Amino acid sequence: MGDGQRPADHPGGVSPLIATLGTFAAATGLAYILAGGQDMHGVPTALADTLGFGSFLGVPYTVLVALAVAAAGAFVMAQTRFGRYTAAIGSNEEAVRRAAVNVDRHIVKVYVLSGALSGLAGFVSLARFQTTTLNGHQTDMLQAILAVVIGGTSLSGGIGTVLGTVVGVAIPSVLTDGFVILGLEPFWQQVALGGALVGVVMVDQRRRRRNART
Repeated sequence: MGDGQRPADHPGGVSPLIATLGTFAAATGLAYILAGGQDMHGVPTALADTLGFGSFLGVPYTVLVALAVAAAGAFVMAQTRFGRYTAAIGSNEEAVRRAAVNVDRHIVKVYVLSGALSGLAGFVSLARFQTTTLNGHQTDMLQAILAVVIGGTSLSGGIGTVLGTVVGVAIPSVLTDGFVILGLEPFWQQVALGGALVGVVMVDQRRRRRNART
């Protein structure tokens, strides 16, 4: 799916965000059709007992997987040509093109990597909950975007670190857990997450405009 999103960005000048949202909606609808609107069960017990609920030295395997992915991502972004190109393209795509870098090919690689990591996240979720939980991740997209932006990544590109995103992940989790502790209806979680995302994006835009003037 990640590979298919990049070509969708160009026709008609469709932005990557809109192309991603459209692809996500289509894929979700297709999943409902294939599953008959029902969650799929029957996850092997060995998978649930190891990746889903197992641990190593008291640390759950799910946490170890997340830490491994974060560490690998931080290394790639800081120490490899792929990471440097990714940050540079986010900052100034046209300048990178003038440096004789095949920007389109690189962006396709980024989308493929994004799709692969999304697949890994889905696999871990399947092992943990032992079901596809089609209706159980409706706020995941908002939480992911909010975590990235809170972690210091600019939606305009060129600014951000993996470590910042790891720290930002805790904020939406604390927010949603707080609603549960307060006994509020889960629907208010979406309201709070959406409002927080708008607020963070506004702060990010003001910061970029202020930096542009200095």
